[in-house]
This record gives sequence, structure tokens and C-alpha cells, in this order.
Amino acid sequence: MLPIQFAIELETAIISQLDKVTVTEEIVTIISLIHTSQKNFLELLAAANTINVDMAAYPPVDESNLLGKDVAWQQLTLQKEVTNASLQSLLILWQTSIEIDKTAQFYQQAATNSAHPQTRLFFNSLSHVKKILLRRLNGIIQTYCNHYWGELGFAPFLLGKD
Repeated sequence: MLPIQFAIELETAIISQLDKVTVTEEIVTIISLIHTSQKNFLELLAAANTINVDMAAYPPVDESNLLGKDVAWQQLTLQKEVTNASLQSLLILWQTSIEIDKTAQFYQQAATNSAHPQTRLFFNSLSHVKKILLRRLNGIIQTYCNHYWGELGFAPFLLGKD
């Protein structure tokens, strides 16, 4: 199996997982943005899958096209306080974060193990954009963790190197 075909299956699986999850009202917008981003990745990969890298260039990896407008993400992160925090929402976001992190790792590995320079650049770019998406999502997750920290009076989870 070629790495690009595996990437298509991976992105399709994440979309399928997002479709199955019961999203709480407070994270509908977040999950919707991630879902749209996943579809954009899938479309880009489908277009790249038809390219013979020896004959033509891969389609450009446009961060704003893949992730959506920064304004939408900024509105989500401006929310300093979680008003209707629920552990279920946090767990859904954590699971999604893990899936995005693993795809970023895969793209990095695919880049490292590609012989063709253009393929390395393509996968490195995909990894970079996934890391941006992950960082945005982790910022929102941190808001939830901070909420529970305030409720409990101590950090409910180990503080990592994030």
C-alpha cells in the first residue's frame, strides 16, 4: 500500500469516527470545524493520489484552505471560561486530539521514508498543518482542564510538556 492511500484510509476513518460520536451542544462548533478540516484533507489527498510525481507536481498544501478561516478558530479560543463544562465533551476532544496527533506522526514518518523530494515536501506540509490543527484543539482542551482545575483545587491530570 502506498503512503498516500494509507493516508486516505486514515482520514476517512477519522471522518467516520467524528460522524459516529454523540457531540454535546457545547462542542458542536469545534467538531464541525474539525470535520470540515478532515474533509478538506481527504479531498487534497484524493487529488494527490491521481498525480504521478515524476510527471506533475502535487496540489499545493494551503493551510487556510485545509483548516478554515482563523477567525472561526479565534472565536472558539476567546472563550476564556467554560460555562457548561462536561467531562463527556472533554473526552470527545481528547480522543479527537489523539487521532489528529497520530495522523501528524504518520505524515512525518511518510515524509521521512519517501525517496522523492516532492513527496517529502508534500507529507511534511501535511504534517505541519495537522500540528497546527492539533495545537488549536489542545488550546481548547486546556480550557476544559483549567475549568476542572478550578473546580477541584488541583490539576486533575498530570501536567505534561505541552
